[in-house]
Amino acid sequence: MSKFDLTRAVKPATGSVIKRILVRCPSTGRLTATGKTVEESAWDGTKLNRPRLNCPHCGETHSWTKKDVVLAR
Repeated sequence: MSKFDLTRAVKPATGSVIKRILVRCPSTGRLTATGKTVEESAWDGTKLNRPRLNCPHCGETHSWTKKDVVLAR
């Protein structure tokens, strides 16, 4: 064994998993963070109230739906 053998302990998953809500720009195809988070287990039951995003990639304001969302760490 090397004296620089680094191992990382894996923690068991506890509690809920919080995900960031990202939306893909329809003009550029690039992902943008909405600044919102959600518990992954609650996503299916989450209701959206006319979400809009000022896109930093194209400068437009986009309306988005749940099918436009990518959940990320």
